[in-house]
Amino acid sequence: MTVVLDHVVHADHPPTLADIVRETGLPRATVHAIVAELVDAGWLTRRADDGTVGLGPSFLHTARTAVGSDRLAIDARPALESLVSDTGAPAFLARRIDDETITVVEYCWPLDSARGAEEGARGARERAPESVPTGNEWMKPNRPIRLRPPICREFVAWSTPLAREAWIARAPEAERPRLRDVLDEVRDRGYSIERITDGHRAVIDALSALDSVPPPLRARVGSLLTELSAIDYLSDELTDDAEAGAVTIGAPIIDDGRVIGAVVSCPHTTMTGRTLREWGARTASAAASLSSRA
Repeated sequence: MTVVLDHVVHADHPPTLADIVRETGLPRATVHAIVAELVDAGWLTRRADDGTVGLGPSFLHTARTAVGSDRLAIDARPALESLVSDTGAPAFLARRIDDETITVVEYCWPLDSARGAEEGARGARERAPESVPTGNEWMKPNRPIRLRPPICREFVAWSTPLAREAWIARAPEAERPRLRDVLDEVRDRGYSIERITDGHRAVIDALSALDSVPPPLRARVGSLLTELSAIDYLSDELTDDAEAGAVTIGAPIIDDGRVIGAVVSCPHTTMTGRTLREWGARTASAAASLSSRA
């Protein structure tokens, strides 16, 4: 098992089962069984479309624990605390696992909340809650979230045109023009706005599980999910006096031109368009402070 894991850790690119068999000399059936077990345990991930294998959130969490914590999470804590103090809402750090997957690695709550008081009592080293506040239970620590349209746009908007189009192509055809406009908007203003309310957790669950859906049904399921979503805001929809609802606001952390993570604030409420833009600017500023050190 360690031979397979070691190969994935040190591979120059996400390997396939055939790559692992060839490089390790193990029988294919053995490699398949080991990979399946490690995927179930969260130590590896495996894409359904091309079969490539990558590191999973449980492996990354264990690695961070072994060395105390990772640098980005350490640097992010003051930025998250400042953002939470400014807004009065929870915030978290999302981290890219691979080209297709992100996970959540660090949380921060308002000090006047029950969870915030509990965190303060435990101390910084033990800040690892079971879930975020009511309304965001879907975003649990170390849970893999697949980068499928329409979610996690802050991880996509700064990608190459080819990568953006590949991501958009996974959405129902009728939604693609909206997604193109939204990605441009996100990149211009510096943050995405998740405005899904009812059914938010169900949509995220379903999008994350699409890899297990047979290809003939995948497009139909994706279309139904998109119908449940209201995709972000464009500038003419976010006027000063407009009533705007936001579950989360996410801004990218960029390293050498690539989005490696995101600072995400969790308003989970409605406000005016002006207030939402100001909130987004604060979130983008927090992320930018980490981008300069990433």
